[in-house]
Amino acid sequence: MKLSVDWLNEFTPLSQVPFEKVLEKINTSICEIDDVEDFKSHLTSVITVKIKSLEKHPNAEKLQTTIATDGTNDYQIVTAATNVNVGDIVPLALPGTKLDGKEILDSELRGVRSQGMYCSEKELGMALESTGVLIFPKDTSLGISVRKFFLWEDTILTIDNKSITHRPDLWSHFGFARELASQLQIPLNSFPLQADTKWESGNEGLTVEKSEHAHAYYVCSIQNVNITSSIPKIKSRLEKCGIRSINNVVDVSNYLLLELGQPTHFFDRSKLQATSFTVSKSKSGDSLALLDDTSPTLQENILLIQNGNTPVALAGVMGGKDSAVTDTTKNIVMESAVFKREDVRFTIRKTNIRTESAVRYEKGLDSYTCLPVIKRAVQLLIENGNPNLKVFTPQGFNHTESKTVTIETNLQFLRHKLGKKITLPEVTDILHRLGFVVTIKEELLSVVVPKYRQNYDVTIPEDLVEEIGRTIGYASIRTEALSMAVETPIRNPLRELERKVKQFLALEVGFNEVYNYSFASPVDAKLESKFESTSLKIANEMPEDHSFLRNSLYPGLIKQTKLNQDRFETVNLFELGRTYHKIGKGPELADEKRWLAMVSLSKHKPTDLNSIEQEFLIVRETISELFLYLNLPNFEWKKESVNHFHPNASLVLNYDGKEVVELGILHTRFADLYDIKRRVILSKINMEVLAEIWETHGRNSHFNPPSHFPQGQLDLSLLLNETDPTESFANLVQTLKIPELESVFVQTIFQGESVGEGKKSVTYRFRLMSYDKTFTQERFKELSDSLVNTAKDNGYTLR
Repeated sequence: MKLSVDWLNEFTPLSQVPFEKVLEKINTSICEIDDVEDFKSHLTSVITVKIKSLEKHPNAEKLQTTIATDGTNDYQIVTAATNVNVGDIVPLALPGTKLDGKEILDSELRGVRSQGMYCSEKELGMALESTGVLIFPKDTSLGISVRKFFLWEDTILTIDNKSITHRPDLWSHFGFARELASQLQIPLNSFPLQADTKWESGNEGLTVEKSEHAHAYYVCSIQNVNITSSIPKIKSRLEKCGIRSINNVVDVSNYLLLELGQPTHFFDRSKLQATSFTVSKSKSGDSLALLDDTSPTLQENILLIQNGNTPVALAGVMGGKDSAVTDTTKNIVMESAVFKREDVRFTIRKTNIRTESAVRYEKGLDSYTCLPVIKRAVQLLIENGNPNLKVFTPQGFNHTESKTVTIETNLQFLRHKLGKKITLPEVTDILHRLGFVVTIKEELLSVVVPKYRQNYDVTIPEDLVEEIGRTIGYASIRTEALSMAVETPIRNPLRELERKVKQFLALEVGFNEVYNYSFASPVDAKLESKFESTSLKIANEMPEDHSFLRNSLYPGLIKQTKLNQDRFETVNLFELGRTYHKIGKGPELADEKRWLAMVSLSKHKPTDLNSIEQEFLIVRETISELFLYLNLPNFEWKKESVNHFHPNASLVLNYDGKEVVELGILHTRFADLYDIKRRVILSKINMEVLAEIWETHGRNSHFNPPSHFPQGQLDLSLLLNETDPTESFANLVQTLKIPELESVFVQTIFQGESVGEGKKSVTYRFRLMSYDKTFTQERFKELSDSLVNTAKDNGYTLR
């Protein structure tokens, strides 16, 4: 938001205070300033001059040599302009002026000295295109800067909008001046809402139907307007705040917006189809031609202003084109209203239209300004070229006219919250300056909030603490150490486990941790089909991609993988987060589940199944190592079909009879849906179940003393069908209860012409350990024969 210091000075004498102090007070007690700029300061050296003589250039047909005066000095100027004549008063950029990044020099043009340059509206930044030098009126004073002529001698403050999003009263020059006056303890000179206007009797046929869709809504008939340009004061102030001047009626509406923060709108009376107005909500498919030349098709429940049965405006956001004020307008209807901020926000979200009016309405305005602002509008219309107005009595309603907010508190509470011993007179003085009405009974305070701050802003005692704190300055509150007992923190096993798991994945195996939003799209909510029925839709609907609370961590990781698949050969990510599940439609809160999910993107082509299988086994081994790292060795991998995984690459890990981990390769239908070009290996760990197991078993000692005898190993290769699971034979060997068998795992998997089509060669490695004697050749042969016979007896083919 932009604020004109000159405009602020009209309401309170800021010039009496050093400007640095004003800026400091704004930054420390009100809001953040993004920028302080002297408006069009580069035009200070562009002055008004009168052309005294004009001759053809002696050495160029298209140039003219002129002599111009500023009333004191004469300047020789060479120009190519064809629209200037002797006696014209024009803007002259003196040497040293910078226009469009180029510096004006005292130079020679074709042998004739030129001491500057005449300027067009384009060169002064007043128009995108212009045909010649700007000609001033004949009575223009000579030698003055164009900044002074156009009332541009001003300093513009750019306020950080985010820092005043909770203060609708500051979104105007008068509101900001009122706040500055209270903070700097200087008088507030002018109160534009006290403008006095006499109404013509009658309503000139206008009626307003009461509606619950607005806090207040008024219309007023105004006759005998004369459409022309605005006076320099209004035009320059609009321009300094970034608003283009349109005409002397529309400009008044924009001026009121900047002056008082109250949006208004003018309709052309001759273009209205009826005399009745109402605030209603749209039906799906409704359409309305708007002032920005768009005609959006509206969704259901968007707030509209209807004239009879015809929509004429998006309430609080933008007016309709068909009823807009034009150069031929003679009679107008003025609208002054305050709409519910929730409805305006809904309109902004659904239409993606965000205007200066909508920005103010969505903060939550109070309705007390609706009628006074009409009086101020009439006053401005008269000043701005409409002296013969006839203004009829406003018609409408105000549902919140009698609303007041009173806060009960006490001095002890204020002191405790502030951390400073502030006195009762100091509290009273600060609150009075800020517009509050304070009634005191001993140390009890009853505080009536001013109307311009009673909606959503100051509503509880803590808000008063903030008002006092920022006014006295937070820097004046001494920092003190907390006085509290140092106690042993309560142990949180889940947090301890999470730290250990994250440390293993990030530091031991090189995975990268990511964070994703807790929101999901309808497509995301269907990925894990078993959780689809528990999906929780967000009530205040966001964009479709964020319309659900997530029930799975997988979609976020898959989308991260998609973003990185063309940038990195290896993508290994994990996320620790919550998912949300709502059973039924009762009032109970949704359940939260804590998961750790992992994703590993294959480095190989989707058709290279052998390499992908090896990568899958590496991820499985990584998870196994994690469980060993957590001192949980007695886990069991088991094949189990999961809807979102490939049917032949889907495992679960059980521990103590509980399912803790699932691991698999993402099904191709989901890979295609998310546009993943390579195979994706996914896994997730139920952290709550794992924490329970870790607390029960993770602290037990599983230590076996090392053997004094050397370790041995055997390899056995079997020929299997391509689709046969590899763990079947490994599980079979475990049932033999071989005392020396320490572990069995798949060492290699080979496919090729030598093993035949549809077949694969699987090499199993058996690690053997004896704790009482060295292995002999006879024992190795005995174990080898036992493994071979077991394979043959169960239908396996040796290779």
